Amino acid sequence: MASCWATTVGEAKGENPSAEITQSGAKSQESSNKITKDEWLISIENCNVDETTKKSQIEKVPSTLRHRHSNEDCFDPIVVSIGPYHHEKSELKAFEELKIPIAKKFCRDHGNQLSIEQLYEVVEKVGKSARECYAKGSTERYDDESFNRMMFLDACFVLHFVFILREENVSNWKETEQEVDPRQYTDYYQILVNRDLILLENQIPLLVLKVLMNFMFDGKGQKKSIHNFLERYNISNSAFRELDLDGAPHLLYLLWKNLASRPITKTLKQEQYVWETCRVWETYRTVTKLESVGIYVEPSKTGNLTHAEFKSHLTFGTLTLPPIFFNDLTKPLLLNLMAYEMCPHGPSDLGITSYICLMDSLIDRVDDVKELRKRRILFNNMDSDQELAQFFNQIAKDLVGDYSIYAEVKWKVDNHCQNKVQSSIAEWMHKYFSSPWSLFAFLGAIFTLALTAVQAYFTVFPGKKGDKTS
Repeated sequence: MASCWATTVGEAKGENPSAEITQSGAKSQESSNKITKDEWLISIENCNVDETTKKSQIEKVPSTLRHRHSNEDCFDPIVVSIGPYHHEKSELKAFEELKIPIAKKFCRDHGNQLSIEQLYEVVEKVGKSARECYAKGSTERYDDESFNRMMFLDACFVLHFVFILREENVSNWKETEQEVDPRQYTDYYQILVNRDLILLENQIPLLVLKVLMNFMFDGKGQKKSIHNFLERYNISNSAFRELDLDGAPHLLYLLWKNLASRPITKTLKQEQYVWETCRVWETYRTVTKLESVGIYVEPSKTGNLTHAEFKSHLTFGTLTLPPIFFNDLTKPLLLNLMAYEMCPHGPSDLGITSYICLMDSLIDRVDDVKELRKRRILFNNMDSDQELAQFFNQIAKDLVGDYSIYAEVKWKVDNHCQNKVQSSIAEWMHKYFSSPWSLFAFLGAIFTLALTAVQAYFTVFPGKKGDKTS
């Protein structure tokens, strides 16, 4: 805005703007800084916005997420840096030194008879486009040559791990890795590398990976390799859909697209759901409370986290939710996908953020987690159910999701709960039939009442029994 003002004020006054800078004295300087309303409006109208500047495809984690205490160690790499954001950190030096021997081995094994120089040159050609993928100012400390070298080594490193899971390499990859450094390639380091490669700030432009893969595989082979690699991060119960690499900015985007993307189509009825849901968004019950009014959860058959359905039956309802697997990679994966959605140039859909908000509304205590595990919605490989309950409660703090994603489901659930007849029947059935013991107790009470009634009958009419026996 300052540059806009410098060009417009002088034009408005018909004077040289630099003349005012020579004025001395506090009063004169204060006066020179004041502008009229008309001049201020002119400065806005004449301000030039550079619309040709490309939007960053790989952005930094928003501070609202990074500065939360519960999110510590979920956004920074532990063993290896990819791209400029965490490059040259001293704690990552060990794996940085491995990139050169890995690049040599990768080019030898997968270079299709091309020299390292030839492979480097194809990366060099897309260096300018790759630089534009990162946030403005984050690559200024690198000249073109040093930036292109970083892209080449990082691309070889990522593709090296991508190709480890190709079918023909699965059986012998551990033996071949001994050629690089046997100390570093343990199962423990594999887990840490897998974690680092899904971080938002640790992405490499997919266009860099593709120019190298073009010399190794056709389009089908590229998709298969990337698909096999991303499957290790699959936290849903279904296989990943077919990948479309065209236009994809990075690997994290492909994960997001499989787990959370959905067609953006809204009908007038859906808009009504959104309006009504805004009124009752905070009134929803946890899983255990829903069951008390006859609403039971069951797993869906899709791996998309935005997919949920509700069906109301005569005396109960079923809420269908996507199953999700929790392990050491799930928390950083979800947090980085959420960070990606929150970026100014991120996806337009808040699928992951909305899913976290939904799960937080369903989970309040350990009993809720246990019920979701019993219903095969949650598969927990974390230390305890309490830890998983705390995870959702902490991660969802101050988050705002997209009301439209689950609006229809929430609206139908609310209508079911507002039906007094259905709720009363459901509560009665939940009270007496929620467990075998309550069922036995209910049947025992019925049996006792029946015996009491029979005894009372024969007490009042004792002769009936005697006549019948005679």
